[in-house]
Amino acid sequence: MKFKKKSTLALALILFSTSIYSGTAVFAESDSSTVQTSETATTSSSEQALQINAVALGNALTSDQKDYTLNALGIKGETPIYTTNGEDLMSFIPDGGFTKDWAVYSSVRMQTQKKGSGISVDIATPDKITKITAAQYQNAALTAGISDAKLTVASAVPIDGSGALAGVYKIVEESGGIIKRDRVEVAQNEMDVLSKITEENKDKEGYSDEALNAAQEQAKTELAEKTAAGEKLSQSDIQQTVQKALKSQGIDDIMTSDQVKELTSLMSDMKDKNIFEDFVGQLDLSETKKQIEEKSKGLWENIKSFFSGLWDSVTGK
Repeated sequence: MKFKKKSTLALALILFSTSIYSGTAVFAESDSSTVQTSETATTSSSEQALQINAVALGNALTSDQKDYTLNALGIKGETPIYTTNGEDLMSFIPDGGFTKDWAVYSSVRMQTQKKGSGISVDIATPDKITKITAAQYQNAALTAGISDAKLTVASAVPIDGSGALAGVYKIVEESGGIIKRDRVEVAQNEMDVLSKITEENKDKEGYSDEALNAAQEQAKTELAEKTAAGEKLSQSDIQQTVQKALKSQGIDDIMTSDQVKELTSLMSDMKDKNIFEDFVGQLDLSETKKQIEEKSKGLWENIKSFFSGLWDSVTGK
């Protein structure tokens, strides 16, 4: 009887310990034991975080423009410097209409941060990045699989800013990381959709690009949480999550039905490409973890109650 009781207790404790989920954050994959930290994280004790402090400069910059850009990016002293060209744009943004001879001006500095820092974006020359906003860079980097990083963007001439985004991806790969092209494709599509919606709503009272991108990040987080909980996401689930996020940011009444459909379609594409499954280990899933831990408390109480009754039956008390 004693042996049976101990074996049952061991099994119960194993079930209890494996019922708690804890996510980890990663921003890219490595083909060795090194793993990148995205918006610096490790996925296991045997993996080391990839530390990055590097710059990607546009290939079209003159010597004076390079000096201007490096100064704007806060570069003082030696830092790895890569060059972003038309071929990089074609590689990372294949549907952008770029050619190998494309002139790239927008540049970026990427600095990995400690785990849990998230992605921060500073557009050092806001008057010269004409299309992509800080929030859009942030969302695109997150979707592409980058986290725990500070991105500083600058340009010497007025430009849309696509070169800087391609520069982020190039820095990761040049530093030894791997950028998944299917995620980059979704990230670019996401940026195009968000940019288009902002352009359509920019003059409407109560609308802001920051609110839209905050809603987008919220929806992605909630869908990742549902994925972590084992839910099978339907089109209706995704649309309801999108609408809930828009409402929480106070812009649901501003968005048109077509715009909501575009966002829902974008999220569906993320689901189909298993991006939410990747987010499970990348996003802040504290609420999901909290819920699971609460359920685990109930399980532990049941375990204690079971063994208390078992002990009473053995001792006759």
